[in-house]
Amino acid sequence: MQLPVNPTAAYLVVLLWTSLPFTPAEPVLVAGGSWSAEGALWLPLVIVASAIGSLLSDLVKYAIGWYAGPALLARLRRRRAGARAADWVEARVRTAGAAVIVPSYFVPVGVVVSTLLCGALRLPWRAVARASVLGALLWSAVYVLIGYVGGKATGDPLLGVIVGVPAAFILGALLARRARARESAEATQPSRAAPLSDPGSP
Repeated sequence: MQLPVNPTAAYLVVLLWTSLPFTPAEPVLVAGGSWSAEGALWLPLVIVASAIGSLLSDLVKYAIGWYAGPALLARLRRRRAGARAADWVEARVRTAGAAVIVPSYFVPVGVVVSTLLCGALRLPWRAVARASVLGALLWSAVYVLIGYVGGKATGDPLLGVIVGVPAAFILGALLARRARARESAEATQPSRAAPLSDPGSP
């Protein structure tokens, strides 16, 4: 199947979609990887476009967290997934700092919470940007490669997307289960990180 838009437009779609702060981007990455398997797109450029968009999204969320983080985190905690991600990220950001952004890319809602929290805690933006670049590249590569494998396996980019998107959601579910198991194990330990109380603290 022919790519429905020209390659330049496709790269821009990937970049712009991943730059939206609160929009799931995995299906777009899978689609980009699937069409890369057919030679319609260049795989490394899809990954780079996604990583750049994700970096921009993270910096926007960081800025939002700087000015309105506590209120937004309170809203996230109203949802079960948001509360779990907030607990998971908060426990780590106090020990690992901005580096928590890298693994949080693979925790449901994790990168949203981590970048908001880094802003709320006034962590240095350069450290946030460095961690975001690494996390975005790893995350982009994983999901684009899922689409690439799907496209290669089926020989059709549309079928590759149909196969790859469920695979991406399965991966997300497995990562969520692993995060919950780790959270449960840590909950049995005697000490836990104190909750966020002062958004202006270093």
